[in-house]
Amino acid sequence: MIAPWYAMYYVRLDRVAWRHGYCLALHGSMSRDFDLVAIPWTEDADSPEKLVEAFRRFVISGTKISLKIAPPVKKPHGRLSYVIPIGYGEQYLDLSVMPKEVKK
Repeated sequence: MIAPWYAMYYVRLDRVAWRHGYCLALHGSMSRDFDLVAIPWTEDADSPEKLVEAFRRFVISGTKISLKIAPPVKKPHGRLSYVIPIGYGEQYLDLSVMPKEVKK
């Protein structure tokens, strides 16, 4: 049962997202992977790449592991989907980042 661990992880990841101008939401069962959606929340929200890099740094903090993240997969409505391994067996973050509004 990994869901309680994911719930504790969420509190800290939420703060990382907020510092980068995103609101973070949970979805899914949290039984196999940790499904998250990052939604741009401020006018100056960082790029999805900066957010994902911050998540990567959070995951490896305090460890000696090297972690590379594959390029995102494009999903409906402009969503970008990233898989971020978290180093505990086959557990990973399944992070979808919603696009920022394009100013015209």
